[in-house]
Amino acid sequence: MMQQQEWTYPEYVAKTRPSPLTKFWRKSLHRIARLTVFPQLRILAYRLMGIHVGQHVFVGPDCYLDDTFPELVHIEDGAIISFRVTIAVHGQTRTASRVAPVVIGRNAFVGAGAIILPGVHIGEGAIVGAGAVVTKNVPAGTCVVGVPATALHDER
Repeated sequence: MMQQQEWTYPEYVAKTRPSPLTKFWRKSLHRIARLTVFPQLRILAYRLMGIHVGQHVFVGPDCYLDDTFPELVHIEDGAIISFRVTIAVHGQTRTASRVAPVVIGRNAFVGAGAIILPGVHIGEGAIVGAGAVVTKNVPAGTCVVGVPATALHDER
């Protein structure tokens, strides 16, 4: 499990100092990962970028997993990420820039077109509905939907 920490964009860039060659390598691998029809090649490209991808993980085509700081994306064993999902580990708030890790827990499911914002931890076995915008942590076993994502309550 990754340590939950947060930095400003300039702090994290100063800490990591990626070279132009590293940036080019990541962008090239990301292009391959997004466009390939072979799931195993997609996973390999994400791992080579520096993203932690566990065992038995599926990542669908045309996903955008942050290639600026890929080391902050952590996908645990058995997770399923559908197509066109966006995972961002850096962004801008009203007051400052923000860089924070994103963790997708064991056996979690992220639906098509979902957006996961910086600092979010999706718990084990959690479900993120298609098109949801996840701005806060999702507890284990919880299903979230909507914009912004909120827990789905069973009305039986």
